[in-house]
Amino acid sequence: MKDAPAGTERTEIGEELPQGMERRLVLRLLSYWRELRAEGEFPSFADVDPDEMSDMWSHCFAIEIFEDDSEPVFRAMGDELAATTDYSLIDQGVTVAQERTLASVAITFLPEVLRKGVPVSRGDEFFKADGTQVLYRSILLPMSDDGDRISGILGAVNCREVPPEDQ
Repeated sequence: MKDAPAGTERTEIGEELPQGMERRLVLRLLSYWRELRAEGEFPSFADVDPDEMSDMWSHCFAIEIFEDDSEPVFRAMGDELAATTDYSLIDQGVTVAQERTLASVAITFLPEVLRKGVPVSRGDEFFKADGTQVLYRSILLPMSDDGDRISGILGAVNCREVPPEDQ
């Protein structure tokens, strides 16, 4: 295992999460989504409380899905994720997300979630323009205002960056 680059701040996981708690963001968010869900129904955004998921919210986003099949729109985005974009994506269509950013790669499987009606999680990598390798995991979770039709997506993405000199 390679040492972290000089100047990298190291945080022990034990400081962030209670002992025995799942470390992976996507699995913690999936667990939260399952807790909100009524039997056989999708949870509603009205049930989501960012304070209950404060350890995850900064990496989360919400997308509104329209009945008329118009372009889905970002409605919320956590601070950590928002900091990875050059401009605000709030109230913007999902196609506005710049290529090779966490926001754009996190939503690449949105059509699959809408077609299947189930949560989908993916991990992959991409390279930034400066050659930095970005290893990421993301999850998209269907949400509904009426418990039946998917009217939104709760998603999250986080990553680890590997500078070109460490690849």
